[in-house]
Amino acid sequence: MKSSRFAVAAHILVSVEYATRGGEVYFPSSAIATSVNTNPAFVRELLCKLGKAGLVVTKEGKGGGVQLARPASAINLADVYQAVEDGPVLKRNTRSKDLCCPVSCGMEKVLDPVMADVEGAVLKTLQGRKLSDLVNKIDPRAGH
Repeated sequence: MKSSRFAVAAHILVSVEYATRGGEVYFPSSAIATSVNTNPAFVRELLCKLGKAGLVVTKEGKGGGVQLARPASAINLADVYQAVEDGPVLKRNTRSKDLCCPVSCGMEKVLDPVMADVEGAVLKTLQGRKLSDLVNKIDPRAGH
């Protein structure tokens, strides 16, 4: 099953930075959930993970909400990915091996380096992109 956690977390962070640039000090999680068009509980779950990773700070109560913990230009997308995704993009086959089959016994050894290369390529690509790059590409006229 593919995960949308990274895409939703990036949306959350872009929303927070966009609101900050518009004058908001703390952006309410209810507004984030509306922007993402998802369950507020899912937004809160991701905000918790993003907070643990040092990407956001939250304030509860009146006037509360979310703000970035550091400038958007200091957050790369690999930080976001690693904060919210549970493990690598490709998963190992967890089924037991057929001990009589050389292919079954050898697949892990031959496939693991490929999977590691894929994960490395994903991280390298995401490290080269900043949250600010995404925010700067948002068209303020979109959605009107």
